[in-house]
Amino acid sequence: MSYTQSQRNDSPAWPQALAEVTVMDQTLALQAMCIEQEDTEGVEEFAERKDKFQLKLLSGSSRQKKETSLLIEKRYSWRGYNGAATLDQLPNRMTMNAELFGRIYATLTVNVDSPAGLAVEETYPEEVAAFRKRGARLCEFGKFAVEPSVRSKRLLGTLFQLLYIYAHRVQGCTDFLIEVNPRHRFFYIRYLEFKQVAEEKVCPRVGAPALLLHVSAEHVRNRIAELAGRWRELPDEKSLYKYSLPQRQEDEIVLRLIREGTVPDAPAVAEEERLTEYA
Repeated sequence: MSYTQSQRNDSPAWPQALAEVTVMDQTLALQAMCIEQEDTEGVEEFAERKDKFQLKLLSGSSRQKKETSLLIEKRYSWRGYNGAATLDQLPNRMTMNAELFGRIYATLTVNVDSPAGLAVEETYPEEVAAFRKRGARLCEFGKFAVEPSVRSKRLLGTLFQLLYIYAHRVQGCTDFLIEVNPRHRFFYIRYLEFKQVAEEKVCPRVGAPALLLHVSAEHVRNRIAELAGRWRELPDEKSLYKYSLPQRQEDEIVLRLIREGTVPDAPAVAEEERLTEYA
């Protein structure tokens, strides 16, 4: 059964969190993604809190959809982007939110390649076509929005890992793409180890400069295996992969995603059989 033939990703059957992350430890505060955010009000207050963010899939709740869309719209408007702030719920997309006391503080969406295509190929059609020609199963990350008072390395690392789990281990994606403003390239290259694969262009969806970045699922998998859970013993390591969840917890999330509401596609079925065999 293909993704588009199976249950939609806005199923209401996801009341529980896939993971929890402490709001922020002062020593784990992330630098602002761009210079304009350096003196954002509320960062210090968040740094002192010990509550936990709950990372959840976006459900069918109209309130959650509206709040997620408002966060994206607010952050996109602040950056001066035109359009592209709406959150379209399509079968080939999965959105992960970070919630605290019912409020959404961060959101990230992954879009798995399908006959409908990828948003990024509107700006970079030749580059996307070249990846497909090489046999890559693509997905793109987007709709990334974070309240400026939240700068938790662990939160952002875990948010990315959960969508990596879904895209690679459930959907079988081999290559990840993201289209970013050149001002933000440092964050993705330094902390998530993406690489620039195309020259700067103007993104027609938002009317702003854009760069195409890429990282392979194999690279992410290897770095998680190397660094997961080692953030205390590797204080000088910049990669967010050191905040990743351990292998056993990742395996449990894979099974939840497969069994409780996401697509039972061929890669997912094979992964479930493998995990069940060694459980």
